[in-house]
Amino acid sequence: MTRQDEFKSDEGDAMLLLKPEDFEAWVGKQVRVATIPHPVEITLAAIFRPGFAHDIREPFSLMFEAPMNINLIDGAYEFDCGKGGPHTIVITQLKPLPGARVYQAVFN
Repeated sequence: MTRQDEFKSDEGDAMLLLKPEDFEAWVGKQVRVATIPHPVEITLAAIFRPGFAHDIREPFSLMFEAPMNINLIDGAYEFDCGKGGPHTIVITQLKPLPGARVYQAVFN
């Protein structure tokens, strides 16, 4: 493992850091989001890479789109996507597109 794959927590435990490559296979596909009272499905629309170096991992954002009838509040959800998933991912709702809600997850 490289430094970009593993990060030591304050307690000394190693945790895997997600990378943009972990999500590439899901771009354009529906992903399940664990919500109450039942899960919903939204689309992983794109992966953005800002293109600047970082010493721990390459920063990236995941962009999700959902129909207007799916309204997720900003927060952490379990997403059934990404290599080794499901993963708990924090999302923020952005300005909607015509006919679609847009959500972003930022990984710095």
